[in-house]
Amino acid sequence: MKITLEQTARHRNGVSGAPFHVTLFRDEAGRLMLGIVFDEPGYVAVLDLQEVATGNIAFGSNSWRGDHYETGLREAIKAPVEDGVVRSRLDLDRLHTERKEIATVWMIADVTSIRPDLTEEQAWDVLQVADRRHDATIGINLEVLHYHAQSLFGDAPDDQGADE
Repeated sequence: MKITLEQTARHRNGVSGAPFHVTLFRDEAGRLMLGIVFDEPGYVAVLDLQEVATGNIAFGSNSWRGDHYETGLREAIKAPVEDGVVRSRLDLDRLHTERKEIATVWMIADVTSIRPDLTEEQAWDVLQVADRRHDATIGINLEVLHYHAQSLFGDAPDDQGADE
């Protein structure tokens, strides 16, 4: 079966689990699919991502024959990998348009613009906490990022003693 790989990432599955690849790909009909490919041949799961997004993970209504996709997926995940991620271009604009949704992207540079004392790793921590804990009525903005940076890493060097 012909597939078009959009993205893949390798997961180590903890310290004792079987590692696997998670893939986003388009099938011959153009559907965006989610594939789970374990190292051992014969262990492949495939779901329609649109169905997953609506909460449908049921066998029979959102189950696809992994053996039909296995060869194509195993070939695709052999593509050049950097830091565990295939560097193919996932067209987020097209994906959001298809789903009739919008998304705002925040980057490490946004965090370091308000907290230049933070490392890239610390700025990434701030973004992850902001994403997990954001209030939908407020969203994520620079003030929210500043709050999370302060909560995680204390006052910025310039801010210390500002209230005194």
